[in-house]
Amino acid sequence: MQVFFIHGVATKDADYSKRLQHLLREEFLKQDKPLPHFYGSFWGAAMNEKGKIWNWVHQDLRELKKHYPQTQTKDIFRYQEFREDFISDFFGDVLTYFNTERGKDIREIIAEQLRRFLQGSSQEDLHIIAHSLGTVVLWDVLFSDRFAADDPAYAIRSLIRASASSENASKLRLESITTMGSPILFFNMMLDIQPEKVKAFASQCQPHELRWINLIHASDIIAYPLQAAINAKLMPHFFFRDKYIWADGNPAEKAARTFGQAHAAMGIGVSDAHSSYWRSCGVARLITANLLNDRSEIDSAKIDTE
Repeated sequence: MQVFFIHGVATKDADYSKRLQHLLREEFLKQDKPLPHFYGSFWGAAMNEKGKIWNWVHQDLRELKKHYPQTQTKDIFRYQEFREDFISDFFGDVLTYFNTERGKDIREIIAEQLRRFLQGSSQEDLHIIAHSLGTVVLWDVLFSDRFAADDPAYAIRSLIRASASSENASKLRLESITTMGSPILFFNMMLDIQPEKVKAFASQCQPHELRWINLIHASDIIAYPLQAAINAKLMPHFFFRDKYIWADGNPAEKAARTFGQAHAAMGIGVSDAHSSYWRSCGVARLITANLLNDRSEIDSAKIDTE
């Protein structure tokens, strides 16, 4: 079993998936199953514009202070830490990916790393786990018609679709996809990928039914369900589930909600909620069920803690 990770925004450390890998190994050991082979793809180094942007912002704020010495810039330009860390990380990385050349560079990195991971392997099944912007990249790569003929997206499709299109069909098949904290629902307003594309892709995975679970933390305002949007219930050869994680992003969020401070709770919890999938035991249990094709566990699982 080969498990390939695709990270999302604000990821500058290639070890981002190590904690989740550890939790998954623990789940496999509990069930006395052979351990998977993991590969955490990393393309975060291609995202390097944020520092330049914030140098400009701070320069403008210094100029403002010179002209109005009594002004507190933290009051005029509020929530600077949140803007710089979460907001600009998310939107900055998203816009960088959709830049024609930068996006192509990112897909080239992912294609090469996937090729390296699969090269020479005797394992038959491939599983992909993606987070945040990584889910949008995966969605784009698998289904979009917007690419030039030489785009690395086609190399990725060729690797993933080897089970349906080559004489090496017995050597590799895409068994499952797990998306975590996914904003695909909104980005598809721009990409305009129709459900028929997903249906056609799932049909190519025959005779094995493609499995896909989409994990949504209760406090993650970046994450949204997909089942209705892609007409998943009507698709043959496709097992799809949206799964909700009923939890708080952190204790401070829980406290704010307890005292009826909903907007404060959202601001306090959203960043931690969006990153929580990588360290959640409940998430690891659901992903393990998806990897092992334990559909009864997927359907019965109710996660109300991390």
